This record gives sequence, structure tokens and C-alpha cells, in this order.
Amino acid sequence: MSAQSLQPSLTLADDPLSTDCYSVRLLLALLQLEYRAVYADVEQPSQAFQCPVLLGDPAVVGVMPILHDLVQRTQTESKWIPADVQAQMQQWDEFNQQLKSSLGQLRQANLAVDQFLDHEQQLKQQTQQSLLLLDDHLCEQSIRGQQFLLSEQHPTLADLIVFPQVALAWDAGVSLVPFLHIRRWINRLRHQPHFIPMPGLLAAS
Repeated sequence: MSAQSLQPSLTLADDPLSTDCYSVRLLLALLQLEYRAVYADVEQPSQAFQCPVLLGDPAVVGVMPILHDLVQRTQTESKWIPADVQAQMQQWDEFNQQLKSSLGQLRQANLAVDQFLDHEQQLKQQTQQSLLLLDDHLCEQSIRGQQFLLSEQHPTLADLIVFPQVALAWDAGVSLVPFLHIRRWINRLRHQPHFIPMPGLLAAS
């Protein structure tokens, strides 16, 4: 067998600190798919590095297109994108985009030593409103006996795209202590088989 045939068939343009990239890495781990990661060349900052991208011909660009591609490759659509919740899946994608514009900005500024936000208080208010909506939804889900955003016993793609942004709220200087149902949801995801950590987000002990 040649060395080339032993190489993973999937190559991901990755950024270790990106929540979108982590969503892709997490699904790859949960699906037990081997892949090779390539990273930005810090020696050549003038070259644009877009991620996440599943490299190939054609390349698949963006978190949701990549997640869809991976579940199609593994024929696991019925688990990760149940037919009866496809409309809600789009809503959670939009919710994640809103989180990026508030919680994501706060996290980015906190991680950068030289970045200051002149509208920090407004972003914190928006973040609190979004987290309250998420916590209320998870509370309603628990009353119905459902453990995840759209399903009873297992996460869907909706959970994977929202999870990292919320779980890393501490990096943004936002406390999750008031949000009991969010913390329970995070803990359930951290206990999924084959869960992987990322910087700032540890695996369950």
C-alpha cells in the first residue's frame, strides 16, 4: 500500500480559534472521519486565508455547507438534519449569525490585547437577550423531554453551530451562571462520544 493511499481524503482549511472551524472539527470527530488540517501562513499575512473550507474540486466554503456536505458523505442526514426540523435549522443558523455580531465581537476583542469596542455595553445587552432566548428555548425543550435544540436524545447540526459560540462566552467576559439550561445543554454536548476540546473549551472529565 502506498503512503499516498494512507493520507486522509479530507483536507480542512482551519483556524484553531474559530468557532465555525470548531463546529466542523467537532462533526468530523463525532462522525469519526479522518482529515488533514492546513492553517494560515503567519509568515505571509498579505495572503488571504479563508476558513473553514473543505478543500477539493470543488471546494466547499462556509460552516453550514461543509456540515451538510459531511452528513451527505456519511449518509447520516436523518440524524443530523431530520426532515421535520429543516425549517428550524435555518432559524438556528440565523441565530448563530446574530451571536457572532454580539458575543463573537466581544470574544474577539477580549482575546486581542489591542482591540477596544466603543459599543461594548450595547453588545453585552444584545448578548444577554440572545442568551435569554436560548435558555428559554432549552427550558421548554426540557419540559417536553428533549435534551437538545431540535431533538430528544442526540444533537443536530443546529446544536453544533450554536454550541461553540455560547460555550466560549467566558472568553467574551460573559457569565453563563444565570443560564441554568444553557449550562446543562453545554454539559450534555461535552459528554457526547468522541467529543473534542478546543482552546478555552475543555472536554468533560
